Amino acid sequence: MNSIRKLKWFVFSCVFLFAHMDVDSKTLIHAGKLIDGKSDQVQSRISIVIDGNIISDIKKGFIPSNDFEDYIDLRDHTVLPGLMDMHVHFGQEYQSKAQAPIKVEREMQAILATQHAYVTFKSGFTTVRQVGDSGLVAISLRDAINSGKLAGPRIFAAGKTIATTGGHADPTNGKAVDDYDYPVPEQGVVNGPYEVYAAVRQRYKDGADGIKITVTGGVLSVAKSGQNPQFTQEEVDAVVSAAKDYGMWVAVHA
Repeated sequence: MNSIRKLKWFVFSCVFLFAHMDVDSKTLIHAGKLIDGKSDQVQSRISIVIDGNIISDIKKGFIPSNDFEDYIDLRDHTVLPGLMDMHVHFGQEYQSKAQAPIKVEREMQAILATQHAYVTFKSGFTTVRQVGDSGLVAISLRDAINSGKLAGPRIFAAGKTIATTGGHADPTNGKAVDDYDYPVPEQGVVNGPYEVYAAVRQRYKDGADGIKITVTGGVLSVAKSGQNPQFTQEEVDAVVSAAKDYGMWVAVHA
């Protein structure tokens, strides 16, 4: 077990180093073993050449390091490509119902997101898709990582999830009617194709990479039932059409 933990640590530490290399530098890595994600064979004694942050060549054997600005010696370790997670919610933390707070403030979501992004990155995940949060936390975190202010994976963010009234991502579910104003499409609650377009355009304005919609309920829904369809086909078609207009992908909770 200790040897497995050591292997993971060095593999993922290598990912961390690679992701923060100078974009103008030329780097050589000597890898004792390489899992390239294509072959079903583990390769031994491999040289990996990196120009900036792009792998430009992979050679068998250990080539001389004299012509490289940076050299990373991993001859006793294993290297593999960064992993990807296509469904994350960095601003959330799952606990038992007894431990979970009634409400997590936006400021705490930002703190949790920063911590979770760093832990995910150090675990070897270099790319993630953040499929919905309660505001601009994921988009802001993405921008901070891209500008070098924080360490973390590449994030493709959906921004605030879009739901219908009473749907899985309606933020007013479970609240007394007197305690909230009815949310508008820009806040992620839509009814009909016209409002769908307003919600998608707002996410484009916010800087989201894609759109997340909840077409059914879920096990965590605060609703009478999570089994019913919550979008019409016309509304789903409108989401896809509007997202396509702005070059955005669509992810669906169903």
